[in-house]
Amino acid sequence: MENIQNLIERLRKELTRHNALYYDKNEPEISDGEYDALVRELERLEQEHPLFALSKSPTKKVSGYASSSFQPIKHAVPMLSLDNAYSREETASWYERTVKKFNDSKLEFVIEPKVDGVSASLTYLDGILTVGATRGDGETGEDVTENIKTIQDMPRKLKIENPPNFFELRGEVYIDKSDFEKLNEKISCLGGQKFANPRNAASGSLRQKNSQITAERNLSFFVHSFGKVDGKQFEKQSEFLKYCQDCGFKLQSDFKICSSFGEVSKFIDMMFQKRDSLNYEIDGLVIKVNSLKSQNELGSTNKSPRWAVAFKFPSKQATTKLTKIRAQVGRTGMITPSAVLDPVPLGGVTISRATLHNFEEIERLNVNEGDIVLIERAGDVIPKIVKVARKESKVFFKPPQKCPSCGGEVAKENEEEVAYRCINPECPAQFRRRLMHFVSRNAMDIDGFGEAVVDQVLEKKKLRKLSDIYRLSYNDFVGFELFKDKKADNLIKAIAESKKRPLSRLIFALGIRHVGEKVSEIVAKRFKTMEALFAASLEDFLKVSEIGEVSALSLKEFFENATTRRVVEDLALSGVSMTETETSKKGSQFEERTFVLTGELEKYAREKAAEIIKSLGGKVASSVSKKTDYVLAGAKAGSKLEKAKELNVKIIDEAEFEELINI
Repeated sequence: MENIQNLIERLRKELTRHNALYYDKNEPEISDGEYDALVRELERLEQEHPLFALSKSPTKKVSGYASSSFQPIKHAVPMLSLDNAYSREETASWYERTVKKFNDSKLEFVIEPKVDGVSASLTYLDGILTVGATRGDGETGEDVTENIKTIQDMPRKLKIENPPNFFELRGEVYIDKSDFEKLNEKISCLGGQKFANPRNAASGSLRQKNSQITAERNLSFFVHSFGKVDGKQFEKQSEFLKYCQDCGFKLQSDFKICSSFGEVSKFIDMMFQKRDSLNYEIDGLVIKVNSLKSQNELGSTNKSPRWAVAFKFPSKQATTKLTKIRAQVGRTGMITPSAVLDPVPLGGVTISRATLHNFEEIERLNVNEGDIVLIERAGDVIPKIVKVARKESKVFFKPPQKCPSCGGEVAKENEEEVAYRCINPECPAQFRRRLMHFVSRNAMDIDGFGEAVVDQVLEKKKLRKLSDIYRLSYNDFVGFELFKDKKADNLIKAIAESKKRPLSRLIFALGIRHVGEKVSEIVAKRFKTMEALFAASLEDFLKVSEIGEVSALSLKEFFENATTRRVVEDLALSGVSMTETETSKKGSQFEERTFVLTGELEKYAREKAAEIIKSLGGKVASSVSKKTDYVLAGAKAGSKLEKAKELNVKIIDEAEFEELINI
């Protein structure tokens, strides 16, 4: 059995990973409900075992990140996240504790719907919208001012006389249901990946690098919280909201001031019935102490205010028929099942697919084609089958004996592994996934070779192996859907440019199991050439301190495979580089020097500048410290530049960077 300390550490790492997927990439892997369950389990373990509790635990800080894609913005007052209550009883307990602190049974509370969008902070100077930022990690957000300014129902200038010199407020950026459906239809027509839900659509739209795209998304904004104001006093939350309305902000119509839990409870019932009729998604209600003086007395933890709580609605559920279980083949041959459902409306969208995770999950649920199943959009994210509501099939679904794509052999690598895999390296489904990975940005970085292009070249049988990419011509692309002359010409140039990528990129592009970008760089730096990798033994890989047993074994098995040799030889004949860029000689300005990149560079993309630094023996770090040697600063450089000045780290611009390169 896993010991408590290891379990706590594993939960922390898992939550940190899911935070990054949810807040930074807008690509959640689990539902809000599942995430909340992980948080609550970690909170319980930390309370029961305080010896292993840490101040940096995900349970003690605001979830979220300030992405390096935008300039950082320090909030005037921290933007905290709310504690959640998942039942009427939990909400009543919070209410009673709060009232008891003031010995005031008539203490007022403000209650309003919790809009399912993305939090944002707005700063007005002398009544003019000056800064818009995401919540980020609570202390520091992302500068999305130009995107914020495209929101039509948000005033750029406050509609009052004598506005305060400084006014920071918070609210929720969201997209309504009809605009969300139109957006996904448009994305689908263009062959793109649809947004999973309105929250992801709002977040992805707000964090676009091109504000014109944001403007086309019809985002909206509801103000909900007070940040900081100079020269103006508010006594109550309701007074603050009324002031915001006078300033030109839109408020939610469903808003109530309550002085008893009975009134709160009635409002909960009313909104639960009304939620589906709203033109925007809500996932619960927010209850706040109305008096700002009382809010200050109650204070906050590092993560959440004590004067507010979010009552979360239960997960939405529906029953429907499971018509088919499909097996899908991934890039590494892993075969995973998914459920095809009779379409059913759920949470504002129509659900026709649900995840089944793996074949052991099918066995656990005892589910098969034809069964009536209960499905759930826990947290309004990923539909899943909760249980069989009515058993219609009398047979048990068995994992495929043959690959659904190529008909090849299917096997488990060992008894401990859950996943089944197709072991045919030339499987068409695997090839499609491998091809998409090969051309991706962090691999061979062939700009313009997206999913739509991959599907078209495969449909027209232009590609049968990876090296065929380098035999494609202008005429192969110019007739493709949505392609024009310039686009075809640019893609051919991008393909040619990719031949120059260093060995580390090629290793990662080949999609070796258990070998990511970092291990690829380490391996390329250690072995230098592709031929050296083919000659390496398991012991040679294990001698590299940063490589573990699993990665070492995977590398050895990959490079001793005859198909791998054939694939690599074809790529070499096509002109793809098989060597790692040599690092600089002793005495180079870059050797063992650490660089941090910040701001917008004109001549170099950040990835290209980082690649140059690494090729010349330097290192690239994400944050500034006393060990940093150079900060390469472009336009709109923010906190990293300030940190460099504080620590007296040498700051260089692009011209000085090029001088170093030439030296």
